[in-house]
Amino acid sequence: MRVGIICEGSTDFPVLREIVAQILHTRHPTFSLLQPDFDALSRPPGIRKPATGWQAVRSFLQSGAVAMSTLDLVVVQVDASIRRLVSVARQVDSDELDDLCDHVKGWMGEAVPDAVVITLPREEIETWLLAAHTRVKTAEVLKDPATALLDHGLLDARTGKKRGVRVPDKRSRRYEELARPLRSKVTDARWLKTVPELARFVDKLRAHQRRR
Repeated sequence: MRVGIICEGSTDFPVLREIVAQILHTRHPTFSLLQPDFDALSRPPGIRKPATGWQAVRSFLQSGAVAMSTLDLVVVQVDASIRRLVSVARQVDSDELDDLCDHVKGWMGEAVPDAVVITLPREEIETWLLAAHTRVKTAEVLKDPATALLDHGLLDARTGKKRGVRVPDKRSRRYEELARPLRSKVTDARWLKTVPELARFVDKLRAHQRRR
């Protein structure tokens, strides 16, 4: 099974890959990172760089590339926190994520390919890692779960722009390590109840698998 992932950044990819690999393990999935384009993001100075984060996801979906894809599954991820941004809030009427999901689908035009599964980690994908490694039962309500990971010693710190400010050091390799326990966690129905948006993502993946 060929799986493509469209996500906000390099740290999101290993988290999504571990979840999808576990749910679809009987089909031996192979993974492709469709976006972001890290080669483009590392262009030399003077060369205009493309959008990053959720805006890069939007640009990729608006390009029509997904409609032309021949992949068996395309996972699209943006953090639910974007609904609080002014430019998005104007178009999303509710705090419920169904409205945000419809908004993201709109980036692809009128027809959303059957292969697409959208996930909107609330509030950010780090909540799933925090829930997997700690006893925090309400991780998905935290507005800054990356800092919570730092506070629990799960991420290292780096110095912020302001003197004395510690900020999480987000490295892809560390996120790969933190994501591994999710393989066993996502098959635990009791645990999934503590992370409803992850549970919804798992349900979407299973529904997609049944349709194939």
